[in-house]
Amino acid sequence: MLTPVDKRAGLLVAVITGGRPELKQRPTAKFLGDLKAAGFTNICWVVAERDAHGYERDEHEMVVYPDRWAEEYAASHWMNTTPYEPGTFYGAFVGREYACLEAERRGCWGVLQLDDNIVEVCMFKNTATGSRVLRENGGFAVFADVLACITLTTNGRMVGAQLTAVASSAPTVSRPGFPYSCFVEEVGKGREHWFGPFEDDITHAFQYGVRADDATALVVPTLMYRKESSSKTGMRSKYNHERSVNLHRIFPQSARITAMTTKANGVAGKDNERVFHRMKAGAIETPQAVTDRASYSKVRDYLAGILEEYLSARKEDAKLKVQKRAR
Repeated sequence: MLTPVDKRAGLLVAVITGGRPELKQRPTAKFLGDLKAAGFTNICWVVAERDAHGYERDEHEMVVYPDRWAEEYAASHWMNTTPYEPGTFYGAFVGREYACLEAERRGCWGVLQLDDNIVEVCMFKNTATGSRVLRENGGFAVFADVLACITLTTNGRMVGAQLTAVASSAPTVSRPGFPYSCFVEEVGKGREHWFGPFEDDITHAFQYGVRADDATALVVPTLMYRKESSSKTGMRSKYNHERSVNLHRIFPQSARITAMTTKANGVAGKDNERVFHRMKAGAIETPQAVTDRASYSKVRDYLAGILEEYLSARKEDAKLKVQKRAR
């Protein structure tokens, strides 16, 4: 492993959830065993008090944040076009903030935040080959290990994997960008607070990527994940045409409003369009800076080794596919 034992133990793994009481609605659960086996044992679900009663549990701890605290935090960190109304929907950002607070209470250096609806993980390309090569190298533990190590060896305060629905750049170890639903955030001094209810992950990356010090937000393009996109549970049940408005208002230099039809944006059906945001290239202004070159080089060499395995496996898989089609 790239990440030292004490740093693995000091990383809280927090799955942010809400509105999905059954475990089968939370596919991220299937990846948690890989983390535990690799020494990332500090794992929990983070859920609101008002949802917790009917929530199906597994072996992992359920951290419940109080309704009163959630209401107060939502009201004071609200970015929507209309003020927050007590007792109504407040989004995932409240749970994200509580996960950071929980990590700090436990004396952790960071938190691996995961959305509860991740259905697939892979490396290099979203193919069967990419998924198999990841499994053969430790599965989801590779994500936690690489993201943690890059956070510890760079100026990235928020370092995440690549969402398959977002166009990927040329392969590199890490680069400035927007982590969405699978990322490590360093907690403690200098941590940014979360705002919502929508586009909280993008706003949070902006908070790090445009502030005056050397902090930034990074993406690791070789680590890829796909989220469930068809249900109307969780945050998806609340998506609407105002979703991106405040993001554009706060960061007009980098976020513009457009109409999109891709399913990843929560479109209801065929031929429907949704008002959505599009990020400009270079929106995260602060460049990456490596603070521990020796350890960062180990990450690069580690990924390069797995890339060789992937290229070899892809070649063999292509041969088998051709043979199958020929038959």
